[in-house]
Amino acid sequence: MAILRGACQCRKIEVSFETAMPVDDIPLRACGCSFCRGHGAKTVADPEGRLTIAAQRDAFDRFQFGMRTADYIICRTCGTYVAAVISNGGQERATLNAAGTRLEQVWDRSTQPVRYDRENAEQRRARRLAHWTPSEIVERLVEAGVG
Repeated sequence: MAILRGACQCRKIEVSFETAMPVDDIPLRACGCSFCRGHGAKTVADPEGRLTIAAQRDAFDRFQFGMRTADYIICRTCGTYVAAVISNGGQERATLNAAGTRLEQVWDRSTQPVRYDRENAEQRRARRLAHWTPSEIVERLVEAGVG
C-alpha cells in the first residue's frame, strides 16, 4: 500500500490517500462538468484504498449542486475543492481532487477525460459507491497558538 499526502492551498485541510495501486499506474480523471472544469479538478479514487480528510470542524463547507448526489468539500479559507463525498448507510466514499490538494507524486499528471452527464441520480450513486474510495473526515484539534 502506498500512502500519498496532500493539502489545500492554505493547509487547513490535509489528506492522506492510501492506495493498493502502484503509484505510477494511478489514473487521474478530468470530469467535463462546469464545476470540475472551473476548479481545474483532476480526481483520483481507489475502491480498495482509503482516504482520510483531516480538518478543523469549521475549516470547510459542504456544497451540493445538480442532482445533489454528493457533498463537495470546499475549504472556507482558500476555496480549494478538496473532494466529493457520498454517504451510504453510515459509510462514506469519496473521490479526491489530486490537483487541488497537490497530492504527492500524481497531482500534475495528465488526465483521462470523463463525462457523466447521461447518468440519472440512481446510476450516479451506484457508480460512485462502486468506484470511489472508502473515506472518513476526521476532526483535527486546534493547536495552541494556531488558528
